[in-house]
Amino acid sequence: MGDIARVKEDFEYIKSLDLEKYFYESGLSEVIGVNKYVRPSNIGPNDTYNQEGSDIFAPDCADLCRLHAIIRHRKVLTVLEFGSGVSTKVIAHALRLNQQLYKNKISLIRRQHPFKVYSVEAEKEYADITLKNSGNLSDFIEMSVSDARQTSFQGRICGQYEKIPTICPDLIYIDGPSPYSYKKNFENIYISMAHPDITNITCDLLLMEQFLLPGTFVIFDGMTNNSRFNRSHLYRNWLSIEDIEMDYTMLALDESSIGIHHRNQIKFINE
Repeated sequence: MGDIARVKEDFEYIKSLDLEKYFYESGLSEVIGVNKYVRPSNIGPNDTYNQEGSDIFAPDCADLCRLHAIIRHRKVLTVLEFGSGVSTKVIAHALRLNQQLYKNKISLIRRQHPFKVYSVEAEKEYADITLKNSGNLSDFIEMSVSDARQTSFQGRICGQYEKIPTICPDLIYIDGPSPYSYKKNFENIYISMAHPDITNITCDLLLMEQFLLPGTFVIFDGMTNNSRFNRSHLYRNWLSIEDIEMDYTMLALDESSIGIHHRNQIKFINE
């Protein structure tokens, strides 16, 4: 197995992090676009459905600070993001800081285009808004617009993007696609996830699991039922924590390194 102690330390770091303090010390106020550390009011049971296609929800500073912190702490080079928004800008900001510190220390790591977030979005409107709001962080963002559809994985109904970037991410952030973005084919749908009472289930992580390197981190933003579905179908050795109160799940692929270039990456992270 891999460095279980290090992974557990990283989990504990995130769980014990003073997110409000981190918000002010990391300068995320300007990045997120709010002056004070805030968390949205409780979302009603039908708010997501009723608000679909209108304004996006207010940013959750806790979620965004946690995401920013793990990218910095793990010295992440490449992020794959499912679903775009304020999170895309926060990820790009963390990667820019990593670039400033580590761009001359990664020559022995196999990575073609480091310090990039590859964001996949099913709705062009939201993709355009994200890029428009990215400002001077746009150089760290590669945006892809891809249709999403209902499909199945091992006979179980779920959703997926039709195409994702060909990359090897250090971190995967899962907050999409929205089930209301799935291409409709009502004649062939057994049950529709585009219903406010049905939780969204996706399989993008499962489809790419075999390509991921040991040490890869995955964060589910909410989507607890989805994270449980994914964990029950992952076949490699993953460690995980599920925080219901803070509404996130984090996984780490805990396996031994696969070769010299990967060992160099692990060494870089641990230095």
